[in-house]
Amino acid sequence: MALTETFDILSYKGVDKAIQGLFSKFANQDQTGQIVFDFFNEQGRNVDCEILSLYRNKQASIGISALNLSENSRAIFVSDSYASLICFSNQFKARISFDEAGFLIIGAKFDLSLLTQAFKKVSKNAKFNTVFSTSILGRVMDCKVQDLVYDRKCGYYLSDDCVQFKNQKRNKISKESIFTFSLRTYCISQAIIQTVRTFKPKQKGVESFYQLNQLHWKDLN
Repeated sequence: MALTETFDILSYKGVDKAIQGLFSKFANQDQTGQIVFDFFNEQGRNVDCEILSLYRNKQASIGISALNLSENSRAIFVSDSYASLICFSNQFKARISFDEAGFLIIGAKFDLSLLTQAFKKVSKNAKFNTVFSTSILGRVMDCKVQDLVYDRKCGYYLSDDCVQFKNQKRNKISKESIFTFSLRTYCISQAIIQTVRTFKPKQKGVESFYQLNQLHWKDLN
């Protein structure tokens, strides 16, 4: 596989070349045209990958990828999908200062130790943003990022149509319907200020920015 700064699939889907270059550090295009994004463990060893083809996206299960992360990063964007983060960045490129932006893509198992290690590399004044899906899992991940920013320990459990979250320090259990649960309602229930900004597709029935791009791309073809 060859390292490249632009990818046929992303170009075909209308992703700006400059945006492609931002996410090319750990990306390879194989002989079939698929894009393979590498994920790493705490020792920097390649442990998994995300694969993006023309019609499908297979997310990584474990590991993390960190891009442009330093003490000078003023805005940090956290996601569990390269594909969604790239599509999001392409959609909001006029509003993001990419010279000051850092990106973290975490595997689906959401290894807190990997994120904690990454968070230590950025300034305490950095603003954190999440780009997860609108699913209940995506909304829980929003809350987990907020917990990390505050150095809070909270457990999350799904029970029937509710999310139960337990504050480990206070040993307090709260409950919220999965239909209304969000980072905002979580922060209100815990009496904490929301400092993490969440980005979700606004189109009804669309879970991720990758899915939104797929719909627009199909409409054009």
